[in-house]
Amino acid sequence: MKNDKNEKLKLVSSVALAIVALVWGTTFAVIKDTLSVVQPFSLMMLRFGFSALLLSVLYIGKIKKVKLKDIKNGSIIGIFMFLAFYFMIISIKNTTASKVSFIIGAYVLIVPFLAWVINRKKPDRYAVIGAILATIGLGFLTIEKEIAFNIWDIVAGCCSFFFAAHMIAIERYGKESDPILITVIQFIVTAGIFIILTGYFEGFDFLILPRIKWTLGYLVVISTVIPFAIQTIVQRHISSTSTALILTLQSVFGAIFAVWYLNERMTFQMEIGCVLVFIAIVTQETKWKFLTKKDW
Repeated sequence: MKNDKNEKLKLVSSVALAIVALVWGTTFAVIKDTLSVVQPFSLMMLRFGFSALLLSVLYIGKIKKVKLKDIKNGSIIGIFMFLAFYFMIISIKNTTASKVSFIIGAYVLIVPFLAWVINRKKPDRYAVIGAILATIGLGFLTIEKEIAFNIWDIVAGCCSFFFAAHMIAIERYGKESDPILITVIQFIVTAGIFIILTGYFEGFDFLILPRIKWTLGYLVVISTVIPFAIQTIVQRHISSTSTALILTLQSVFGAIFAVWYLNERMTFQMEIGCVLVFIAIVTQETKWKFLTKKDW
């Protein structure tokens, strides 16, 4: 009975992460468009500042019971979150969407091996095969012909590394504290550092708020508060490797969203990429056990 319950929790967690990937697949274009109106550090300050405020108001009872251990765990996770978004916002502003999408999505290849080093969890062959297939699939989905790489792509690579580290940090420290508290604290840490960067490099301009209120509302509620709370909760039941693999679906959903919303064309190359990502997820999550079941 306990194994059945665990399997159900893993299934629900995987579906929840797939929904998160769907949301994040639409977010990149929103951020890229918003950066034409607001400075990058200011946008991140507002995004995570309002996210922290919203969750704090909703869960004020939990906030009052915060312990030193919660602050420590949440701060460690929050530092990795800040570093990931710091490099992400810089790379988005300075290089093409397709390259950023691929390079950042490559955390699927980093997570299994980084988890091996940090958490002493050796990836099995299915995890390795799944990660490689997903990375190739991301390449088919996003890489264009005759593409040239530059210094900003290295910045995107740093973002990919810290997103991987963020997932592993959640796996290691997130289980020791309430997931809502962990989410709030990592938002506060991220927002706090972006406040410092905004004040030093950009200056505070809150008059911009009326122009981006709807976009900011979407980024705060739909693509930050809900998804990161879900990720922190579900990683109690599935590994960082599985999390990374499922979240590669954001590139698939992003491509589909671009076809629907921006009237872009779904090429045969992109279709191959979608299939490879799907096969990668099935490989890691099922290990193809359903092919050998003899219940029927």
